[in-house]
Amino acid sequence: MSQHSEKLEGLLNAQAMALADQHLRKAHDASEQIGLELQARLRKLEEGEEQRYQLEAERLCRQIIQAAKLRMDSEHDRLRWALAQDVLHEVARRLQQLTQDAPRYHAVLQDYLAEAAQAMPVGELVAELNPRDLDALRPRWDELAAQAAPGRKVELAPLAEHASGGMRVRSADGRLRVDNTFEGRLARMQEEVLGVIMDRLFNQSGNAA
Repeated sequence: MSQHSEKLEGLLNAQAMALADQHLRKAHDASEQIGLELQARLRKLEEGEEQRYQLEAERLCRQIIQAAKLRMDSEHDRLRWALAQDVLHEVARRLQQLTQDAPRYHAVLQDYLAEAAQAMPVGELVAELNPRDLDALRPRWDELAAQAAPGRKVELAPLAEHASGGMRVRSADGRLRVDNTFEGRLARMQEEVLGVIMDRLFNQSGNAA
């Protein structure tokens, strides 16, 4: 992976970890409150006839523990989704900022083309971009393509659908494609982000236990 791509992907873990630490405090506070409620209810039962209320105490314990687990599972799911969306929104925002820095952005597009060319078999390629990037790159396309995919013919073409940035590269016959549009990359990131956050949640829960 290129230096430019590594920097973009590096946003993922850093943002996920920071946001996870921020939001997990709420989940931990909820867990502590559940424990206090459990202890209070058990103390109340112990004040009466212990033998008489033993079965009731066990039943209440099971109910409270089950309710706590459901609440924590639900909270983890909510946190995981909220954190993932926060991370993806932040990455999308920074990608849009990237498009305002033409030299750096064009270098990233060149990296995307190089990655696609390496991943696809020998043959002609078609690089599809949005109209803005198409117009910006057309004057120097031959030079950029020669550096990114030496010895291969790479034609420019407009994307059929909307993309805020990035590039999709396909084979001339359209059978193979590498989607490095911003939307395509964010869609692939989502599963990775969710996995990172889930690992973080489980690690935090295990440490707290």
